[in-house]
Amino acid sequence: ENPRALDLVLRGWARQRVAPDILLVADDGSGPGTAAVTARWGATHVRLEHGEGFGKCRVANAAVMKARELGVSWLLFTDGDWLPARDLLARHLEETRPARFVSGGGIRLARGVSEAIRPEDVDRGDFERQGGNKPQYALPRALGHLLDRIQPRRAPWKGGNSSAWLDDIVRVGGYDDRFGWGLEDNDLGARLENAGVRGFSIRYTAPVYHLWHERPWVNQEALARHQKMLEETRRARSTRTEHGIR
Repeated sequence: ENPRALDLVLRGWARQRVAPDILLVADDGSGPGTAAVTARWGATHVRLEHGEGFGKCRVANAAVMKARELGVSWLLFTDGDWLPARDLLARHLEETRPARFVSGGGIRLARGVSEAIRPEDVDRGDFERQGGNKPQYALPRALGHLLDRIQPRRAPWKGGNSSAWLDDIVRVGGYDDRFGWGLEDNDLGARLENAGVRGFSIRYTAPVYHLWHERPWVNQEALARHQKMLEETRRARSTRTEHGIR
């Protein structure tokens, strides 16, 4: 639970050049601080009681189903510690096509920078000028557009900055609940690709900025298991998991 980060992120969504129709906050058992921030920004709160381990996959799937209930047809996925650039939603919408998912870039801010960011810094967009580990993802617009077009690689799915049609996500079963932290995004992306939904990268023109935090949930043994599961998804060319959205 990190209400401060969530408040800054939702503030970032409030300054989008193209405003989102609906904001959903998927919450794996956080306390009243998260609920208060979510309510303050008028977002829809999708909360599940915390189970064992890393609960992202389960609650993300619940949020997808809530979005469908609300009549949503297209989704942009991000995390509660990624500040969106002002043009993020606009760029995803510009590149949305049938049978395509779109993936942007991620810039990690240093600890000192992350801890110093204030609400007014987000309002002014100052965080977009703080450098970070991948400044090439925040190039001048014309150059960034050119690189997005000529880049050689296909885009991976990134849970912090990807968009897709809701029906495509549901068709492949959403996130696989058997995954904890690590490679869960890769697995979803692999199933989308196997199902004919191709990734398109806009990493040079649609960044999100990561607020630093500790990562106590990293587990190398679990990562090794997840790697084998991902390899099986790719080997079998699986298009759906039975351990996700049913």
